[in-house]
Amino acid sequence: MRHFVCFFVFIFGISTVYAQTLDTAINDAADGISGRLPERSTVLVINFQSDSERLTNYVIDELNGKIANNGILRPVERRQLDAIRSELNFNMSGEVSDDSAQNIGRMLGSQYIIMGSIENIGNQNRIRFRVITTETASIEYAFSENINNDTVLRSLMRGASITTDFTSQERLTASGLNLLFGLGSFTIQNDRRGGIITAVLQGVGVLSIGVGIMNNATMDDNVGDFSIYPGIALYVGGAIYGIFRAQTYNRPNTQVAVSPLDRVQIGLVSLDNKNTAIQIGYRLEF
Repeated sequence: MRHFVCFFVFIFGISTVYAQTLDTAINDAADGISGRLPERSTVLVINFQSDSERLTNYVIDELNGKIANNGILRPVERRQLDAIRSELNFNMSGEVSDDSAQNIGRMLGSQYIIMGSIENIGNQNRIRFRVITTETASIEYAFSENINNDTVLRSLMRGASITTDFTSQERLTASGLNLLFGLGSFTIQNDRRGGIITAVLQGVGVLSIGVGIMNNATMDDNVGDFSIYPGIALYVGGAIYGIFRAQTYNRPNTQVAVSPLDRVQIGLVSLDNKNTAIQIGYRLEF
């Protein structure tokens, strides 16, 4: 193959967009509260205002757990709050006045009370937490952060079951493995259709390239090249399909906040006077 030259490049452009998720915001709030209040203080997460009881319960339980894991403060157990909730006739997902919060805090022996809320602002949500003292209702700490409408948050708000979609790392790994006959779709994403199509295109392409190389060794180079060039095109086509399939395929029953297709950009890049490369850009959000 004296005069045969093959040159193709895939360039992955990754731009990182820093955006908080619900779990990240809860973790940040727990760290802020633990670092601000006196060590070994007793705290009570009394309510979290939202339109979904599931979201309220999730936030309260997660915040309690993360504060407890920090080991600095002592959160009041959720079951103690549940025990008096019906007696006092208050809803943890609704608004609670400072006076009511103080009374409940005194009953449960808490020195500080944590109240929170979430507000929808376009494509994002504003999550807030406020810590007041049980005795004076003075504000000791305030936390607020914008969070994305990620899959977990949307599921909790709608009352649907949570199905976590593939992470960005899983998609990137699957894309890379799909260069090997759809291996990423088969092993990481359990996507039989995507894996089969990728494997067939690449397999036929490699077979055609092999036949062309054998023909070049025994016949005229032009005869071999007739099989090699279409083979390369088939393999590259299968590789491109495998990459896109891995980036756009969603786990079954997953609610997608942002379509992966919205993050993909494709273009041609001139490498020099004779060679052109395919540039595939994918925006990752964290």
